[in-house]
Amino acid sequence: MLSMYLPSLKAYKSVHVFSSRLFFSDNVGRIDSGSSHNFLIVPASDTECRGGGRGTAFQPLRNTSDFIETLPTIAEISADTRGQVDTLTICVIVESDSYFTTMQRTLAVVDLSVSNVNAYVLPKSLRVRAKFQSAGPSCSKTQYSVISSVYKLLHSGTTCHAFLGAGCASTASSLYGIADSLNTIFIGTPSAGMNMLALDASQDYFPLLIAMAFEFGDLADAIVLIFNRYNYTHFAILRDDSQTYFNLLSKAIMFNILQDDLSLVQKYAELPFTSATFTTKDYERMLRDAAGRARVIGLCMAADIIRKVMILASGLGFANGEYVYIAVELYDLPYWGKIHYSTGEPSDNVAREAYQSILIFSLHIDTDSTYDDDFEDKVKSLSLKRYNYSFNALEQLDPVITSTYEAIQIYGQELKTMQAKGLDYRNGTLMSKRIRGGRHDTDLGRVIIGEDGQRDMDYDILAFNADKGKFEVMMTYFQHPAVVNDTFRIIQELKWPNALGTMPPDEPMCGFRNDQCRNDALSTGTLAAAIIVPIIVVLGIAAAAIYTFLKLRTLHTQYNPNWWKINSEEVIIKQNRSGSTTTSRKTIQSKSTIGTSNLTGYSAYMCDLLGSYKNTLVMLTDVTPLAKHVTPELVAQVTLLKGVASPNLQGFIGISMTQQNICELIVCEVCAKGSLTDVLDNEMFKLDWSFKNSLIRDVVFGMTVLHTSPIVSHGNLTSHSCLIDSRFSLKISDYGLSFFRDPADLLPPKNLDTPPAENESSPNYERLLWRAPELLRQIMPAKGTQRGDVYSFAIVLQQIILRSGPFELPSEPLEISNREIIKEVINSNVPPVRPRVPRASCSNELYDLMERCWEEIPLERPTFPNIKNRLKKAIGEVGDNIVDVLFKRMEQYATDLEFKVAEKTRQFMDEKTRSEQLLGQLLPQSVAAALMRGEHVDPEAYESVTIYFSDIVGFTTISAAGSPMDVVGLLNSLYTFFDNILEKYDVYKVETIGDAYMVSSGLPVRNGNRHAAEISRMSLTLVKGIVDVIVPNRADIHLQVRIGINSGPCVAGIVGLKMPRYCLFGDTVNVASRMESTGEPMKIQISESTKHLLDNIGGFHITERGPVAVKGKGVLTTHWLLS
Repeated sequence: MLSMYLPSLKAYKSVHVFSSRLFFSDNVGRIDSGSSHNFLIVPASDTECRGGGRGTAFQPLRNTSDFIETLPTIAEISADTRGQVDTLTICVIVESDSYFTTMQRTLAVVDLSVSNVNAYVLPKSLRVRAKFQSAGPSCSKTQYSVISSVYKLLHSGTTCHAFLGAGCASTASSLYGIADSLNTIFIGTPSAGMNMLALDASQDYFPLLIAMAFEFGDLADAIVLIFNRYNYTHFAILRDDSQTYFNLLSKAIMFNILQDDLSLVQKYAELPFTSATFTTKDYERMLRDAAGRARVIGLCMAADIIRKVMILASGLGFANGEYVYIAVELYDLPYWGKIHYSTGEPSDNVAREAYQSILIFSLHIDTDSTYDDDFEDKVKSLSLKRYNYSFNALEQLDPVITSTYEAIQIYGQELKTMQAKGLDYRNGTLMSKRIRGGRHDTDLGRVIIGEDGQRDMDYDILAFNADKGKFEVMMTYFQHPAVVNDTFRIIQELKWPNALGTMPPDEPMCGFRNDQCRNDALSTGTLAAAIIVPIIVVLGIAAAAIYTFLKLRTLHTQYNPNWWKINSEEVIIKQNRSGSTTTSRKTIQSKSTIGTSNLTGYSAYMCDLLGSYKNTLVMLTDVTPLAKHVTPELVAQVTLLKGVASPNLQGFIGISMTQQNICELIVCEVCAKGSLTDVLDNEMFKLDWSFKNSLIRDVVFGMTVLHTSPIVSHGNLTSHSCLIDSRFSLKISDYGLSFFRDPADLLPPKNLDTPPAENESSPNYERLLWRAPELLRQIMPAKGTQRGDVYSFAIVLQQIILRSGPFELPSEPLEISNREIIKEVINSNVPPVRPRVPRASCSNELYDLMERCWEEIPLERPTFPNIKNRLKKAIGEVGDNIVDVLFKRMEQYATDLEFKVAEKTRQFMDEKTRSEQLLGQLLPQSVAAALMRGEHVDPEAYESVTIYFSDIVGFTTISAAGSPMDVVGLLNSLYTFFDNILEKYDVYKVETIGDAYMVSSGLPVRNGNRHAAEISRMSLTLVKGIVDVIVPNRADIHLQVRIGINSGPCVAGIVGLKMPRYCLFGDTVNVASRMESTGEPMKIQISESTKHLLDNIGGFHITERGPVAVKGKGVLTTHWLLS
């Protein structure tokens, strides 16, 4: 029909024919061919295709008739193609009643993706095209419509190399069967919940499926995290069965939760209903039922039904902050609606209050994605221009549309890779296996496909902000976070609408039905008196005791101004922290004559000695070299120390004095684990993020107390002044006594431009690595500054994050000296020199906090109270110390162990059941049951049984004509056919040898004389049905069977130990075998004994064959069983 247009295209050197719309630029010619969407793309010329740039190779056509005038025949085009191009077809299947998308919404994005893959991904020898096909109303009405539609597409000559689409699970499950038969990859968008439609939901392995948009397994994982975080084990789901999606969603959530952790939800319930017929009383009854089962209630229903349910829950008192309602709104979609309280009705205020008890799970929108408005504009413009479909002006492209674009991109990338490696890219199983478990970069961002073929998606958990009247993101679940402990990121503090502002407990104190509390016979007044009176008495005594204690301490302080002075003879020095023993003051003084330069290495004073004071182990700091006398300045600083106390500050006890009133030792509480530097350097300590978070918290809490106290600042915060006690709590030392600071330590460093000579001692620059830049450029105040402490904290934070020294990376030695680092910090370069910390080494919030703390301008650094507030967002709520964390872990491990034992027991019982089933298939059920009970099975004699033998006529010839695999396939088909028939009769399959088949009846379970009739009816059915068994690759051959039957006594028993077999013995078996071997094709030969039994039963048509010579038996009279 198109041949008349051939001359007008002679100028074209190369054209490409596609059976779909392709988009190479904004100007593409097209011709419509009915509803199947056939399109042809014609390059203007080879030169333009190669050098014209994007968008110049194709000329627009004003209408269809313009294009037809220049259209050559397909044969001409194929003959004129210069190179061999392999074109693969992507069959896009979209339902007419899909609740996720429509054909009109899909066309443009498929065009755009196919175009870009052909233009920028695939080599010239490969091309892809798209073929669109409606699946009919397979979502809600008829599942077979997709099968009919796809088979019409295939029979029309289209070869599908990939299937794409199938939004509904019902469509996907039907389409997968076709893909499986063709070994074609199936990319679902989204096809979520397929396994819920299987007969056995555990059979959820679909090797050809790539779920590109989302699956419910990830959603269930996010819900599990909420359950774990708040210790929930009871769960009820309200499911609206009037819509298929919510039915599947409910089942998939519960199934995947139980798959993740069978022990997590100890008690759960699914409460189905039909919204179209449910009345208000029905809803109230269902809510009471759910509230009597769980505190966590799932709402699998549309947004308008959720509003109705929550208003009723508020009226029943179930929306007062004592319950948690979980709803799913993956993204904005009219099908399930928008969960919003305001509808302009009088009940809006009630809904506004009730919605505060809802958590919404939504797909997380990745702000780092390369998705932009330009891509959205292209899709919308193309959709309107080509298909006359208009998106809403403010409507964003939903995940189903964007995943369709990404699916084609990933398919194209894999085609290119497999062709380059010489692999069979038409093999759907191979391609699906390569895509799984990989990270794929597309134009819209990175896509991660799990080993199960499902795309790994992140989820936001939203809660209702009553002040703003909208839902806001509170938490985000990341499957692949940049930091290990950042899987569950807290965005905002979740405040639940109850008195405590916390999430409700898993179960009420007295149980869901108020049946777990004792009801004593005491009256209310008696009970109140019994409780209140003792409390009042105890509180009175305690108040009096506290008042007396405080009064005495105040008097003692007022009249003992020397409380901090300690006689030097009361302090016994035991050893220094390095382990050497020191027993006298002379030793200390002789060691201190070196001078103050070593003393001030890291601090004006450091707790470097261990001693005993009043039989209590203490830490000591030697300040003898400074020869400091008591002055009013020291007294003032000591007085301030007395009023400061915190679990994260090292306790100050006093100062050891000589008779001449000279300070010798500063006495503080002991911290047995040494300094933070010691812990970081000791590889025996396993620093996970629970430990690190605890250390960071302790530093911040201790410095917050200092900065909000009269002491004001620390002045020398380093990892050496952070000490660890026996409970692994961090305590800050070296604070408040600036009186003992060496003035030389406060001077700015000198001679940084020239390194010291070889014969000169090098100044200790390491002590300056924690000092703020502004304090390095001038004489530092003796007690430092608050902003300088914040800078020092940032360096300590870097050490904790990387477990390294200041300005160091764990695996890389410093390339420059400490002197050069100090020089660069003082010079204030742009950007300023700071430690190198990989962003992936901690959470984004913690990294941003660290950067803020070491800002060059002091006023831009946060204060410690502000740091304390930001720390909750950065690391969440952490325990008091690492020991508490370890105890909690041990408790959790003990609980988990109980559930693991139960799980292993369940798995053992499953294996036991499977073993019993297998044994039951190998041996008769009664014999297998006796063996499993440990009973010995003795051989047993049977008075009358019927035995059947059959053989395939000409089996040797048929086997020689085919391959071994063909023979195996034939026997498998044949015996499967036989086995299916045997299930309908009271018979037992004894064994098969080659093409021989042996069956018995009347053993091991006796059935009177019915055994002859059972075997006979079975034989007649086999003869009638064998004509339908097809020989592989030999359609001209029809199988024929030869059957022999005999009745009589025999003995049966178990033979063998390693491979036990149930065998029959006796002359009856031999005669039955001879009945088969002397028989004729497609006939049933029976013995005289069998005939007598059948005559007694009646109903069988038998004719005499006559005398037959039987080996070992002489001449026997046999008969034919006809019907």
